[in-house]
Amino acid sequence: MEFEHVANSLALELVNSVTGRDQKTDWLADPAVAAAWADSLGLPLEATIDEQGHRRLARLRTAITEVFAAIAAGETGDPAAVRVIATAHARGLEAHGFVVDGASVSRDWPKRWGVEALVARFAESAVDELTGDRLARVKECPSCGWLFVDTSRNHARRWCSMEMCGNRDKAYRHYHRRRTAIDPVEDVAGPA
Repeated sequence: MEFEHVANSLALELVNSVTGRDQKTDWLADPAVAAAWADSLGLPLEATIDEQGHRRLARLRTAITEVFAAIAAGETGDPAAVRVIATAHARGLEAHGFVVDGASVSRDWPKRWGVEALVARFAESAVDELTGDRLARVKECPSCGWLFVDTSRNHARRWCSMEMCGNRDKAYRHYHRRRTAIDPVEDVAGPA
């Protein structure tokens, strides 16, 4: 199974693990698909995600979605959702602190990821985006509803990806432009 990773942010990849506006497919709901999805992000699982783990990730995903969808719409994120993210981040700092190696300091992330570590890593990414300089570039794709950080040079990216939604949207608009450009009389009566 192939997964599209277009968000330019690990936290927003979690948001996009529910596909489309209608939320038909939840890549975390099926343990095998969740493992493949996590692996595609470079976060190989130590064990399958059980129902309780899915609920924990889904709760964090909902909070991140509420906050960043509001930001993409030019609104303020829900303070309760921000608290969910902050709490997950704080627990992650406690469980997966820092490693000092000579002159460098880095996070103590596992080689294989359990649910607790995944929640911590996604929460850390969300906090990094909330406190970083890319927050104003968070956007929502008008076609599918996925969230992404616009890293284009002129900050004019419109869709999650040109391949997924941009081409479809352009084809749709082209079709409707051509349909409205046809002479209505000729269209009904046929050519003269």
